[in-house]
Amino acid sequence: MIGTTNSVASPDLVLTAFAAHLTSNPLILGLIAPLQSATWSLPQVWTIGWLRRTRRALPLYHWSAVLRMLSWIVLVAVVFLSRSAPLLLVTLMLFVVVGGLAAGVTGLPFIEVVAKIIPARQRGLVFGWRGALGGVLAIAGAPVVLYFTGPDARFDFPTNYALLFIVAGVTQMLGFFAFSLVKEPPSEPSDNHPRLSLKLIRTIWRGDRNYRHYVRGRTLFELSSMANGLIIVYASQRLGVRLELAGMYLLVSSILRPVFSVAAGRVSVRIGNRLPVSFGMLAQAVGWIMLLLALPLGVRDRAAEYYMIPVYALTAIQKGLIFSNLMALGLNVTPEDERPLYMGALNTWIGVVSIVGALNGAIAKTIGFEALFALTTVLSILSAWQFMTLHERLDDEPAG
Repeated sequence: MIGTTNSVASPDLVLTAFAAHLTSNPLILGLIAPLQSATWSLPQVWTIGWLRRTRRALPLYHWSAVLRMLSWIVLVAVVFLSRSAPLLLVTLMLFVVVGGLAAGVTGLPFIEVVAKIIPARQRGLVFGWRGALGGVLAIAGAPVVLYFTGPDARFDFPTNYALLFIVAGVTQMLGFFAFSLVKEPPSEPSDNHPRLSLKLIRTIWRGDRNYRHYVRGRTLFELSSMANGLIIVYASQRLGVRLELAGMYLLVSSILRPVFSVAAGRVSVRIGNRLPVSFGMLAQAVGWIMLLLALPLGVRDRAAEYYMIPVYALTAIQKGLIFSNLMALGLNVTPEDERPLYMGALNTWIGVVSIVGALNGAIAKTIGFEALFALTTVLSILSAWQFMTLHERLDDEPAG
């Protein structure tokens, strides 16, 4: 259900388009997607202590879902009742921040509950089907966006977006409600955990080689993907690809991603998640290399339009492999008794790293598209190498 929400209220498409009706400031427009990503990751460090002292994680999930629901209600009410561009813009930005923080607080409880109820060897399969079905629902959400906001929409701005936000809020609440029905087994709380501090995190970093490689792999993955949004810009400006074909490339990606998501999940039952994630990073590297070779090979205009199909196919393969297995891999390489600490610290750090993604346009303008793609190629290969060096615990075998 949340796959539908991520489609009809996509931060980098729908929310940004809504904001573009209210302002032309590129700084504000460019902040929406990375700001929501960062606010999801950053608050998790503050939920670690609570989860380590409680028997169940779902109550925190429930309270965060209520806050998320209230943020949707406020957004819809203001968009329905106001025609003031400054008020609408401020409300949208507050929604992105508050809603993102609320969603971020649910992140660790979600991870903890999944780890409790899904055996280690099955986690990649579960995430694979979750990603695949969410991808299918995201495709179904595209006509909804077109119906409310397309050229033939029957509703004026901003009423059309208010109706769209109702659909997004309802589907997200259905997703939260479905997950709240999970029967979470209790865990034994303990007050003997060491106090969270930078010193403790440094100690873990130095003492746990496996976790160190995983954090490096995740960091390199985030940085290697920062130019994804610039692919169509480069194809248009340098290769002569028509922007009108963006929908076709999106369709190719949307079809292939769920297929590889399910395939990776099924494979992970037999061989684990380490190899599918590594191959996903190598597929991404091949995609960047293809972009770098386009101009030297003389690929332009109509030939470039066909050339971009395998490029986007490789990005779909990467997303299918990575997003099915990356979270499962993280659960399988962190110690069970300290999972909130390990995953919370990691996700908070990734939130900081993701802010760099907001600078992708400035980086490309400074060093050029080709230099940026060369950098992301190297980062993709280094990320694959870090994931390859991991030892993944399967069949719930103990750490060590």
